Amino acid sequence: MKPQGLFPLAVLLALSALLPWTVEGAEKMPEKAGRCPPKPQVMCLRYEAPQCQSDWQCPQKQKCCPGACGIKCLNPVDLFASGKKPGKCPVVNGQCMMLNPPDYCQKDGQCTGNLKCCKGMCGKVCISPVKG
Repeated sequence: MKPQGLFPLAVLLALSALLPWTVEGAEKMPEKAGRCPPKPQVMCLRYEAPQCQSDWQCPQKQKCCPGACGIKCLNPVDLFASGKKPGKCPVVNGQCMMLNPPDYCQKDGQCTGNLKCCKGMCGKVCISPVKG
């Protein structure tokens, strides 16, 4: 096999090695803003395979939520609380390589529970605060 023919194979092997790592780390990622819409009370004849395991596997601002008959990427429901939440945003080390990264929240009130809207590596995200 020619050396040029080995490069695509090497790239595919490298990507396949990284795939499990990205899925395993998904549950440690911060949440996107908003909360899941209420689950409709319906009887399912068949449950569908999950579309996602974390918010970050969903496009744009959608969240990974329990749907009527399975876990799906759904549009979030805005939270109306607008007050600042206690705690400080963690320090971000690193720089985003994306131009104009999207913000998934604008204020703390858009984040569930005690999560705060903080500057992440690529845009604002809902993340656990640090004490301080």
